[in-house]
Amino acid sequence: MAVMKKTKISSFLILLFGIVFISCGSSNDDDDITTEFGAVFVSSNTTPVVGIYDFSSSSVSSIQFGLSSTDSDGIIYSSESDELYIASRTNNRVEVYTDLKQTEASLNIELAFSSSTDFANARKLAASGSKVVVSQDASDANNQTNAFYVYEIGDNSATLSNTYTADINLWDIQFSGSTLYAIQDNSDTLAVYNNFLSNSDGLVSPNVKVQVEGIVRTHALHYSASEDIMFLSDIGDAGSDSDGAIHVITNFSTKIAAAGNNGTISSADQIVIEGSNTELGNPVGLAYNAETQKIYVAERAVAGGKLLEFDLPSSNGNASPTYSQNFAGAAAVYFSN
Repeated sequence: MAVMKKTKISSFLILLFGIVFISCGSSNDDDDITTEFGAVFVSSNTTPVVGIYDFSSSSVSSIQFGLSSTDSDGIIYSSESDELYIASRTNNRVEVYTDLKQTEASLNIELAFSSSTDFANARKLAASGSKVVVSQDASDANNQTNAFYVYEIGDNSATLSNTYTADINLWDIQFSGSTLYAIQDNSDTLAVYNNFLSNSDGLVSPNVKVQVEGIVRTHALHYSASEDIMFLSDIGDAGSDSDGAIHVITNFSTKIAAAGNNGTISSADQIVIEGSNTELGNPVGLAYNAETQKIYVAERAVAGGKLLEFDLPSSNGNASPTYSQNFAGAAAVYFSN
């Protein structure tokens, strides 16, 4: 869910140039530019760009904008406010960029405002209402502290409102209502925090932890509430570029309830995409379009980074991606609907 902040965006005539890159649109009487782009956003941890892909037609198109951060991970875009939120690992802050629709493709988008420098080794972002949460994975840079940093997004401000320490290693996070789902890094475990934002500062512990049979080391998650499907990635051996997988759990709410706290969701209750055709090595980001039933993956290990697309599977298999494009340092992917 993206942060919702209402702004008025003028309506302009849109023109599309090129197949690979969508360039500038037409000008109105005030010489303003409107740029058309897609709904799949990809961040990079090696290059100061955001990639945006349009899968709305059979000919996939994309553009890139320049950022102030070379190393970015978590990413969220609000189409309503035309604001892009990045967890900057270069600057250790939440960065908010605006006016994407009024910026010509390949140029730098405007850094409108940012948070204070509070975290180090950020991984992902999650949003609920006017709050944005950063997950921090333990490292020497943060005294081996796993933590959540909660920011209140206001008019041109991102203010730290809460800091929670965690008793598990962290990676990906996502809200569903008031519930926060979190990956327990270095494990096969998904953590669930009920009424997450009602906590006071200090240590927070999961209300439920469930193991997912068959996963070696999970990194990314995406939950589709409309279809009650949980998607989890497995990077396997982090040093391998050929042992990744995507685990799909349909009827998720029923299966996690049946597993219970400290229980296990069995392999029989999952559908797994894995094998030599998949181009999955270290899948570190996941998104899903419920309307088209397409899964989007930020794959980090293969070819230095890729954006992959898969059909929602109905059975286990060694499926080939329906789309595969190199994207250097692919770290996170977000679908804006």
